[in-house]
Parts: sequence; structure tokens; C-alpha cells
Amino acid sequence: MLDEIHLLGKKIDYAGSPVLLRSAPDENWERDWMPMAGEWSYSDGALIGREGGNKGGILFSRQSFDDNVMISFTVSTVLPATRDLNAVFCAHWDKEGTDYLAESYVCGLNGWYEHKSGLERNPVAGNPYSHLNSTTTLYHYTPGKEVRMTAGAIDGHTFMVVDGELVSEMIDPHPIKGGHVGFSPYCTILRIRDIEVRKIKWEPFPQSYDPEF
Repeated sequence: MLDEIHLLGKKIDYAGSPVLLRSAPDENWERDWMPMAGEWSYSDGALIGREGGNKGGILFSRQSFDDNVMISFTVSTVLPATRDLNAVFCAHWDKEGTDYLAESYVCGLNGWYEHKSGLERNPVAGNPYSHLNSTTTLYHYTPGKEVRMTAGAIDGHTFMVVDGELVSEMIDPHPIKGGHVGFSPYCTILRIRDIEVRKIKWEPFPQSYDPEF
């Protein structure tokens, strides 16, 4: 298990962060989760999310979180699907307009059409602050392989950790406050298990260089 996560200027005490939700999916998985888009089911200890179109299926936690939280989960694609291992946090829904994902952060592996990994603030029409992303091609996901992901935000300082390594962080100058956590298979099939949501316990992490020469 993770002990700490080091971000730019912040240190997260992962082990000391209180657990708010622990979900080992079973036949009664809808006690904790709300299907919002796509097809969702349960199989052999895991949630299965499927979306065949060029869009994202969405699963929301029934609980909405006001605190800074992070979600950890074990996930893989279900072959022959290979792409977009996505989760959402600080997530909201547009009930009155698009009936789809509204203000939200998205983290993902093997996505953005070119096998990229990273973080995104979901673009929302009419909101000039909503189109924000940070992606890389340097992390390579092996389709069908299970990985352990952790993602969350501290007042807009978003991050994604994969198998204990920080893959991406992004600082949003106009933070999204509160919301649901969940998952978003984008034109893919995902298998998700061992889900945990923690309230983030963190402290400032001053950083400086010692002379090298």
C-alpha cells in the first residue's frame, strides 16, 4: 500500500488519510454506485463498465463528498478493448441541459485518442475555465493488465498515481469544489474492483536544491 504521495509543494499521508468509502463489489453493488451512462454490471468481484460509442460511460458514487478526497481502485481493460482506463472525481452531472457529465476532473490511461495518460477538467460549454488538461505519452499501459490507480484533488491540485508512481499532476487555478467520484469507460470495456475513497490528509512540503557542484 502507498505510504505517502509527494506532489509539488505538498505531501499526502496516504496511510493516515481516513477511509470514507470501501467498496468490494458484489451483487448489491448499486447500494454504493449509480449508473449514469453506458452499461454497468457485476461479475466475479468486479464492476464491468462498457461503452461502445465515441463517448464515456459514467458511474457515480451515490455519496457526494465535500472534502478533498482521493479514489483508489484496481482496474484493467477487458480484451479486446484496450483504451481509456478513466476515473472521475469532484464530479457533477448536468441534469437540466446535456444530461451528461458536467464540472468534473477526469484521470486516465491509454486515452485521448493517442494512448496518452493524464488529467483533464471536463470541458463544459460556456465555462471559459473548464478546458484544462495535462497529458503525456511516456506512460505505457499494457492492455488487459490490472493496475492500481489513485487519483484526487487538493483544492484543484489534481494528481494520478499508478502502481505507486506519480504519473501526472495538474493545478487548476479555478478549482472544482466537492462532488462524486466514479469511473468512465470511453469507447472501451473496464473491469474495476477493490475501490476505496479517502479524505486527503496532507501537509506543506517545502522543496529546495542542495548545490551539486
